[in-house]
Amino acid sequence: MTDYRIPDLAGKYTKHDMIERFADLPPFPDARARLLSCFLKHGADGEPQELHALASSLVQLGLDTHDRVDTESGDRGMRQMRQRQLRVLAGDYFSSRFYQLLAGAGRIETIRRLSEAICESNRLKTELYLLMKRGRIRAEEYVERQSRIRGVLLHSYSSLLDERLRPAWARLVDALAQLETLLEEKRALAGAAAFACSWGWWHVLEHGEQRDRRLLEQAGEGDPGIWIEKYGLTALLADKLGESAARFGRLASDIVPAALAEEAAAIVHALLAPAAAAAAGTAGESR
Repeated sequence: MTDYRIPDLAGKYTKHDMIERFADLPPFPDARARLLSCFLKHGADGEPQELHALASSLVQLGLDTHDRVDTESGDRGMRQMRQRQLRVLAGDYFSSRFYQLLAGAGRIETIRRLSEAICESNRLKTELYLLMKRGRIRAEEYVERQSRIRGVLLHSYSSLLDERLRPAWARLVDALAQLETLLEEKRALAGAAAFACSWGWWHVLEHGEQRDRRLLEQAGEGDPGIWIEKYGLTALLADKLGESAARFGRLASDIVPAALAEEAAAIVHALLAPAAAAAAGTAGESR
């Protein structure tokens, strides 16, 4: 996909001094943009693939940026207050750009579908938040729900695709969303601040010893590193990642045309490359 340039196009909207300095933007949803681009290229004649991929990426950036807004009460320093304000404004800005782009191109139906998908995403997040707040969620359900949230915007594009590709599209969107969720959970295991309410957290609450569960429920007590090692969370998650990547590979290999299958496989290879390189570096250091 040498003609793919969505991150560069998005840079027009994301590369602002104030946003880059204070908003601490989430990662660009590159894999999702690539998957949408290649499916539109092979299965949606006449549809402007760059426009759709850019618009969907800006919507996702807006949602992800709002998710990073600090909602805790209490006094904040000037920088923290400015960061909170910039995250809210940046999220609103990205969302408004998607509307402007699609409205300018006369894609009113796409605006409607994406708007419905945004509402569904927020509904799913609210459901998940309430379950987490009540402590009523299993580790596997947590991953499933996070994956559904990640895939909801892409599913809204199904009607633009040729009917023969829609089943493959739906399966690959679900598989990619799960893989991205697991990669995010892998990063959560690497940082103590991100461990709370992560997959590892819920796994220990579900399967851990009573003492460990009690410590987890008491905010600020216990060392995540101890639980990660005690319950083998890194190895468990690595197995899940391997299974998820293999599933995506199998689904991609069944796609026709072959060119689309190759591009879909390359997307996940690129997504997994940083984690594979980090693992190889760690293994090299331990020898």
